[in-house]
Amino acid sequence: MRRWLALIATITLTFISLPSAHASSVILLTEPTHRQINGQFIDDELASSIAISGRLGQFVFNPPVGERTWVIDPALIEEVTAMANGYTLTSGAAGVGTLFAKSWLTQLAVATRSDSVIAMAYGNPSSYWVGQLSPHEVNYVLNISGTRLATLLGREVVAARSYQSNSQFTLGSAEVAAIKEDSTYFAQTAAFVDPKNIDTYRLALLKILNPKLTKDRRDYLVRDYTATAYDQIHLVHLSSGKFTVTASQQNIPITITNGFPSNIKVNLYVIPTNFKVRVGELPQISILAQSKTQVMVPVTVLTSGTSGLNVELTSSNGDLLGDSVIYPLNLAVISPIATWVTTGAAILLFIAASIQSFRRIRRKRR
Repeated sequence: MRRWLALIATITLTFISLPSAHASSVILLTEPTHRQINGQFIDDELASSIAISGRLGQFVFNPPVGERTWVIDPALIEEVTAMANGYTLTSGAAGVGTLFAKSWLTQLAVATRSDSVIAMAYGNPSSYWVGQLSPHEVNYVLNISGTRLATLLGREVVAARSYQSNSQFTLGSAEVAAIKEDSTYFAQTAAFVDPKNIDTYRLALLKILNPKLTKDRRDYLVRDYTATAYDQIHLVHLSSGKFTVTASQQNIPITITNGFPSNIKVNLYVIPTNFKVRVGELPQISILAQSKTQVMVPVTVLTSGTSGLNVELTSSNGDLLGDSVIYPLNLAVISPIATWVTTGAAILLFIAASIQSFRRIRRKRR
């Protein structure tokens, strides 16, 4: 009897110690970004990660048995999809992960077919830093993440519910200032760019705020973000030049370039560098997409010498575009005022000379 009881106890303990076939597993698929804003890969480390033996490869090719819930970062799926379509590195070398990416995506579809998939906040950023740097984007990130992931996977997914991290990792004051200024540039030019690119610029910031990034990689991405914002705000710009003015009233030709794929309206503000010239009023200027136009700025010369025009471009909303430019002016003209002064002096000299001659004649007669 005791032997039977011992056997039953042993069997019971064995079954208790075995993992349940219906145990639920939560699988997180995310990876700090490996790309610049323009989509070019910085390195080929993602290829190693999605290989069968890699960290992300193990999740997909050897997933845990039982019920599974997948929490997937849409930014990761975008990067693997880009790899699957063929890619090059910033060094110019061809990427080696195209076949790995195709296999990984195929196996992901198989592994998740009967499982629940939840969207992770795009780029897996820290909710703390999103709130600090872009508070108006907090809910936008969660909303767009589910839509993007569903499109990428071609299936229904559960919308992102919350952020995975609230990390308060260190971000220097210079970096914070640069990111805020760059974000402002992107916002100011949003109306001019291809609508497909607007989200690209907005979402690029989220990748920078992933707490798993190394400091060196984050610094690199901040510089890339800044360079892209600078190029964006300078797609509309003034051409340099210097002019010689030979008439008291003359039009100065200023060339404006619009590098955006849409027509824009801008305002030209012109301020003389001194009081030797006066500038007339200018109407709002319309410029066709990806074209140049020449604006004639009317100036009136008040006196000869040197002067200049400090010119700025702003959008119809008053936002500064590009850099201000100073156009040097050589005023090689005698203005009406100068002519009046010169003529008046000549008349006075003539009168003085006449009086002097008259006095000499009178002395001789005496």
